[in-house]
Amino acid sequence: MVPITTEASKHSANHSMHFAIKKATIQDALEVAKNIRIEDKMEIEGLGHNLGSLPFSVALSDVAVSFYDRDGAICGVAGICPSGIPKNGIVWMICTPGLTAQPITFVKQAKKWLAKEEENYDILYNYTDIRNTFHHKLLKMLGFKALRMLQPAPLYLPYYEIVKLCA
Repeated sequence: MVPITTEASKHSANHSMHFAIKKATIQDALEVAKNIRIEDKMEIEGLGHNLGSLPFSVALSDVAVSFYDRDGAICGVAGICPSGIPKNGIVWMICTPGLTAQPITFVKQAKKWLAKEEENYDILYNYTDIRNTFHHKLLKMLGFKALRMLQPAPLYLPYYEIVKLCA
């Protein structure tokens, strides 16, 4: 796998930490689906989707990436899908429990990836399950704002509408 953005390293007294962000594949989506965080699974299902939709999310994205921990284990997939409105993108991210071990390292690299991708958009947006507090923290660190609480069909569970202005 060839990094599309960067491979970061942060040295500590005990060991070197690496976090790689690479172009996502359908196989990456299937791997994440096998070990998905329960909150991410609930978020997908709350919108009426299932884990089988993850490969389609990768395929439909303008850009999709996978992220890996220092041991090479996949920690998640993310992407930006077209919205049908020029310069507006629907951002998405699904993670494994492995991401919770190094969220700051992930955020540093994700910010670099997003900064590059934001050049193509005026706005990035989506919904996030109100119960997915780990994602809320990551999204806030990545510059996203929760605008309001909505209850989208089909289950009408509470979700935050999140947005990031890119222009």
